[in-house]
Parts: sequence; structure tokens; C-alpha cells
Amino acid sequence: MKTLFHVLQFEWKTLKRSRSLGVLLWVFLGAGVYGIYFGKFEIDEQRIRIAEVEEFEKQQFDSLMLRTKLDTTISANTQKYNSATMPSRFGLKGPFVYYVSKDLHPLAGLCLGQIDLFPAYYGFHIQALAKQLGTNELANPMKLLAGNFDLSYVIVFLLPLVIVALFYTVYASEKESGTLSLLRSEPIALGMVLLGKGLPRVLVILGLVTFLLALGFVIHGVSLADHFGLFFRWLWIIYGYSLLWILFMGIVVWLRQGSALSAILGLGGWLIFTVIAPALLNLFVSAQEPLPNRAEMIHAVRNLNDKNWNTPKSFVFDRFYADHPALNQGDTSDFIKWYYASFTLLDKEANRLKGTFEAQVKQRNELLEKWKWLAPAAWVHEKLSRTCGTDRRGHMAFLQEVHAFHEDLKSLYYPKIFNEQRFTMEDLKKLEERITL
Repeated sequence: MKTLFHVLQFEWKTLKRSRSLGVLLWVFLGAGVYGIYFGKFEIDEQRIRIAEVEEFEKQQFDSLMLRTKLDTTISANTQKYNSATMPSRFGLKGPFVYYVSKDLHPLAGLCLGQIDLFPAYYGFHIQALAKQLGTNELANPMKLLAGNFDLSYVIVFLLPLVIVALFYTVYASEKESGTLSLLRSEPIALGMVLLGKGLPRVLVILGLVTFLLALGFVIHGVSLADHFGLFFRWLWIIYGYSLLWILFMGIVVWLRQGSALSAILGLGGWLIFTVIAPALLNLFVSAQEPLPNRAEMIHAVRNLNDKNWNTPKSFVFDRFYADHPALNQGDTSDFIKWYYASFTLLDKEANRLKGTFEAQVKQRNELLEKWKWLAPAAWVHEKLSRTCGTDRRGHMAFLQEVHAFHEDLKSLYYPKIFNEQRFTMEDLKKLEERITL
């Protein structure tokens, strides 16, 4: 035990005096700090845009409310008054655009996940929700090319390289410096010596990632005391990932090879588990469960929209009234009613297509779940993004909120439209409550 203590003490001094190690750790620390600030910048930009559209929505609604107080005996005010009280004309220069914003997780900036692919808010009017949400661009190509250099990226891709750099010489340095025979002459097992040399490196790694995570909480303004459970979940994932790579390098060290071969094995493992394995896993899953073509679904929705204008009114009303008998007033000729009825049918058909698309994606994800252990880097990133609500599952939950909000609006709009009624002040107050939620 005394010899082990001496090994530990000597190794600490060696690590402190190593300039190359110091440069490596400072570079890693700098990358981590940059990743934290980059993520914070991205999320702050998202929050600014969300605040802007919410303020715009409020200003638009306040302007409409002012129109309800105009003197309608003046002919110039009649159109303005109608735009504020008639559901089919509700809006300033067109249909009123409602905004639903995503509640961004406090730590979303530490793991941006797919937040660059999916918007943090949606703007839509009362009709044709599927057309408005389902015909936008699939993704931002430049964002897909560049990716996100956040803290999770630093942990998932750069941390393993630091571990490789720290551990590949644990055995080789003693062998190549000629001190190995001297160590073997001591009454201590070689494994104990390697443990004494490896333990300080483990503490350096765990201490560094703990510091970066704590710094991330501070920079993002998240209280450790109030979110200790969240901090512990992140720490548990990062520690587990770090120990996995430490174990891998422990196996490399135990092979007792020279420094060059040990470094090659370590870098080869990094290349396999962070780059090649995820790519091969994606190819395997794509072969077994091909990803449905979302472009085809978008094209189908657009075709449905084009066909809408050529569909006879009687056909539209027959289908619409069958689904909404309470709105059936026997009118099959009014253009405004046909307009809203046709887009309701469009939403219904589009949601059916979307359901088929999502079912295929679900099958693909279920297959991926069975084999994701082969790509620990991808698995860790998924866990971190899920913890921060920036994964695809979080976006799907947000879309459900959008659809629920739209249905809530329709329950207020449609009875008024099909019964040819105006919005009352009570109705407008309900709309205002929905906007300010």
C-alpha cells in the first residue's frame, strides 16, 4: 500500500509537470466553454424570436380590439369593424395568425439536439393547419452541414480523444523509458502500478467534466440547488460515458503494447465507435426499415390543396356535415362555409397521411432502439437531448400542443362561421386568454 501511495504521488507530480498534457486539457476546457456559450447564444436567439412573435401577436390583437370600439355609423369604419367581429374576416390584412411557442428547457443550450431542424414556434391561421405546418422546408442544409458545437458535442466527440491521449502511455511510458524492470523488482503487482498511474487520470477526467457541467449550469442561469436532480442525471450520463472509454483504454493498456500501437488502437476505437458504428447502424436500420419519404407526403398535401378548388361544393358539404352534424344548417352554396369545410377535410386527409408516416418512423425507431448499444456516442447524445427536450420526441409533443390549440380555436370559430354570427366581446376575451396563455 505504501508503494501504491508513492506511485500515486509521483504520477500526480508527473501530470502537473507535463506541458503537453496541460495544453491538451486547456484546449479541451476552451472547447467546452465555447460550446457552452455557443449553445447559450443559439437558445437566446430562439427566445428573442419567440418574444418578438408573441409581442407581434399581442399588438395585432390589441389593434383589432380597438376596431370593435369604432363608430360604425361612419362608412369608412364598417370594414374595420367587420374585420374585428366577423370570424371569417378576423384579422388586419388577412386571416389572423396565431403563434404557439415551445417552452425551451433551461438546459437546451447545453444539448441543442434537433432544435436547429425544428422550429421553436409555429404561426398559423384557423384553416388548413396541415398545409401550413406540413409544406415547409425539410431542414436547413447549412445547419445540417455545420452541426452544433455545444457542450454535448464536446463531451460525446472530444472527451474520448482526451481519454485516449491521457491513457495510451500508462504502460508504454514505463516500458520505453526503461523503468519497467525496476518496478517489477518491487514487491508490488504490475496491475497495482498501472492502477496507481491510471487513477489520477480518472480523477482529472471526472473533475474536468464536472467543472464544465457546473459552469454550463451557471452560464445558462440554472440554479444547481433547484435543479440538482437534472444536474445528477447529466453527471450520471457523462460519468458513465467517460468510464466506458476509460475501460476501453484500460483494455488497450492491458495489452502491454508500445505507445505508437496503443495510440493507434485508441484512435481506431474512437473512429469506430463515434463515426463508423453510427453510420453502419443507420445503414442497417435503413435497409430493414427504410425511412419514409417525407417529401412525398408534403407533395401529397400540396396536391390535396390544389384539388380542393376543383371539388364540387355539394361533395365537400356532404363529407363535412357527416363529420360535424351540429354545424349543418342545410346551406350547401355559401362560399365562406365551403372554404372552411374544404380545408377541414384537407386537414383530415393530411393527418391520415401523417399518421402513416409517423407509424413507419416509429417502427424504424423501435428497431434502432434494439441496436443502439453498438453506437455509444449516438446513444449518449440521444440521452442528453432527451433530458433537455431537444430530441424528436420533444418536438412531436410540441406538435401535439399545436394541434390541440388549433382544435380549441376551431371550437370557437366554426359555430360562429356556420351559424353566421359575429364574435361577441366574451368571445374576443376568450381569444385573448388563449393568446396570453
